[in-house]
Amino acid sequence: MKINWGFGPPKEPKGTGGGDGGRDTATSAPRSEQHTWTGGSQLATRIVVGLLWVALIAGPLALALQVLMPETRPVVQQDGDVDRIGEAAAVSEFAERAVVAWLETPSEQSDALRAYFGDLGQSRPDIPWTTSGSAVAEIVKDDSGLWSVTVGVDAAEGEPPADAEPAAASAEPAAETPAEGDDGDAEQPVERITAGRLYFQVPVLYVDGEMIAQALPAPVPAPDEFEQLASAYDHGLAADHPAFARVANFLNAMLVSGDQASLEAYSSPGTSFRVLNPVPYAGVRVETIVAAGGEAPSEEPSDGETAEVQANVTLSGSNGEQLGAQYSLVLQAREGRWEVARLRTSPALAEPVPLPEPAPVTPTTPGTSTSQGTSSQGPSRTPSEEPTREAGSDPPTGTTTESP
Repeated sequence: MKINWGFGPPKEPKGTGGGDGGRDTATSAPRSEQHTWTGGSQLATRIVVGLLWVALIAGPLALALQVLMPETRPVVQQDGDVDRIGEAAAVSEFAERAVVAWLETPSEQSDALRAYFGDLGQSRPDIPWTTSGSAVAEIVKDDSGLWSVTVGVDAAEGEPPADAEPAAASAEPAAETPAEGDDGDAEQPVERITAGRLYFQVPVLYVDGEMIAQALPAPVPAPDEFEQLASAYDHGLAADHPAFARVANFLNAMLVSGDQASLEAYSSPGTSFRVLNPVPYAGVRVETIVAAGGEAPSEEPSDGETAEVQANVTLSGSNGEQLGAQYSLVLQAREGRWEVARLRTSPALAEPVPLPEPAPVTPTTPGTSTSQGTSSQGPSRTPSEEPTREAGSDPPTGTTTESP
């Protein structure tokens, strides 16, 4: 085979029978030497010219696309709420570390606290406290822009060495002597603890990812306790009620036997309950089942009828120890029997969950803003807000007044 690479005429193989190499000169057309020499160079020229044109067109086209294409934006945009969540998480972790370090650092290592409290004056104990189980109990951002964080921690006073001299008792305020004729109700001595759950509040300054405590931690009272809301479960089921056995068998299959087929047999069609795997309990005993609605579910329910119940159970471990638990379930009737249709994430309540009262909105005057964190570029106001006018003054021209 003859290959012309474009650099000259191809070489004809020389045969043994003559100078033509056995080629049939009678039937082959004569090939021009000039065509042979110039065919490859013309093809190379065309390729080079084509590449030049591509380069010339690509430059202006890329510039036009750069100008006409819209400004690229990140796929994920962080709004104010997302930023606030991330900021709160960082401040919470910082405040927790700061409080633990403040309690556990002795006086000889007080320089280590500069990372949290800067140059704030400190009185450090020679024998520090010991802590465990620290957690953030509350975090809010106050009107000044600082984060106020309340940290709870299990703390215990450090015990001095056995050969240490006892510390001098701190001076106590003198008790007032009851006046003559007074009942003499002396103030009861204050009960003090040296170990327990303590709470500390610390203000934290956050600026562009940098944090520092604006003041030393202050011991504060524990968060207020709150009474439970009234439950909607008010009518007990008898142990021989058909729904009682169905619920008991359902819980036994899910918690003890680990039998998925039995679990589905006591469930409504279309549900996706799963057994615990591996099974952690050796037994479950249903103590009581209480229904909501003022009356027990029917023993012979109609198809589609539903009932809200709560099962109070006792779980038994492999060691024989017992543990109480509660399940809130929704039962649904099918073919005259009760089946478990849903496991509620929370119990049914007889009263609504109280919501925080909205902060009162005060009228704004020109040049002020009630929104928190007002920028330095001036007050912001929504289009629906109008500047308040002084009492007794006429309304601006072109406006109408409405009666409240």
